Amino acid sequence: MRKIISGLSISSMILLASCTAPARPSVEVPKATVQYKQEVQKPLLQDIYTYEFDKIEPQHQKLIDEWLQESRADNKKNQVYCFSIGVEEDANDGYKYMYVFGKGYRTFETAFMYSQDNQLNSNDTKAQRETSQITDEGKGTVYFKGVKGDPTDETLLRIHYNTKYVSATGLVDKFFK
Repeated sequence: MRKIISGLSISSMILLASCTAPARPSVEVPKATVQYKQEVQKPLLQDIYTYEFDKIEPQHQKLIDEWLQESRADNKKNQVYCFSIGVEEDANDGYKYMYVFGKGYRTFETAFMYSQDNQLNSNDTKAQRETSQITDEGKGTVYFKGVKGDPTDETLLRIHYNTKYVSATGLVDKFFK
């Protein structure tokens, strides 16, 4: 009898405990996690790079006009010409400009690809680093692609990018879809 009574009392205690327990335990988020989420803010795309067609910065006008004359004088068809103006030549708070001129192209498409893990090998020469598709750690590359048009089409693209986020620019044949 004692076994039956103790068994019933244990069963009733288990039953009562399961009925009064909350359905889902409340999980408290540590303050450090909340603070971390507030500190890590992703930059907007316009903070990384912007682009415009048929636009030349006033301070670059003479230089780009001369470059365009030389590019137009080249008799190659379906050709893309690039001209960079960096921080050394033009103080602009860490931003650089890339002018892209396309003969036989009706427009350009652009894309930014971020890479957190890739980094340059410290043993690479300066020339290898400048032509490498590998980017600095935590930076990305602005890619541009010409969309072919009539042989007489000409397009000028100005890319303005922040060197804090962009380590390189590059021409690609096609983007992945």
